[in-house]
Amino acid sequence: MFKDLFRLSGKVIIITGGMGYLGRAISEGLSEFGAHVIVLGRRNLQGSIANIEYIECDVQNDLAFQRVVDDVLIRHGKIDALVNNANSSNRETWGEIDAEKWRAGFEGTLTHVFSCSKIVAAHMAKNGQGVIVNNASLFGILAPKANMYPEGIRGPAAHHAAAKAGVIQLTKFLAAELAKDGIRVNVVTPGWFPQKRGPDRPDFMANVNERIPMGRIGQASEIVGAFVFLLSDASSYITGQNIIVDGGYSIW
Repeated sequence: MFKDLFRLSGKVIIITGGMGYLGRAISEGLSEFGAHVIVLGRRNLQGSIANIEYIECDVQNDLAFQRVVDDVLIRHGKIDALVNNANSSNRETWGEIDAEKWRAGFEGTLTHVFSCSKIVAAHMAKNGQGVIVNNASLFGILAPKANMYPEGIRGPAAHHAAAKAGVIQLTKFLAAELAKDGIRVNVVTPGWFPQKRGPDRPDFMANVNERIPMGRIGQASEIVGAFVFLLSDASSYITGQNIIVDGGYSIW
């Protein structure tokens, strides 16, 4: 009996931002555990992995997301889980941020977590069950250390940090609000999982690794287990919780 707790066979799961660095790993991991995964993204939607379908959708557009949900319900008859993984914000310095950039960054990180959850939860409530897992950030609970970032490498923006803190608190609110409908809501907070986007900076990475008790950054595959756990029956009595996957960074 217990060996089946982590299986996701037969579950229909929507993941927003499922083609990004971590999103792709999560999507593929859920598929390997038997889920039918519906990956949403704004671009680069291609792949041939079994049990994964790709749909172009800007989740900041509520009507577009509603159309996707309606289509999924027609074709699959249910939505078992939602993973709010999408994120759209720039790495702007405090000096660069004005009110317009603040609103854009906040909207691109937090607001769609609310709107997507609101839309999907309405259908989950009708079935009396469902799971929502949000993806936050270490900088939603900690302030970045400005002196860690050498010239040419930017840390997270203020709106990103504030919005990710909002994701964590929204998770707790939704967990309390939706428990009566049989819906569990939890959040995963990744630590350092950098995707290489430019030239090698061994000095910077050595500095990062020295600050992590396990002595290294995380690999994308190492975030998957937390999502499988929270989306499966293995966590059937867990809601409103934040699982931090950071190699111990936040304990110091």
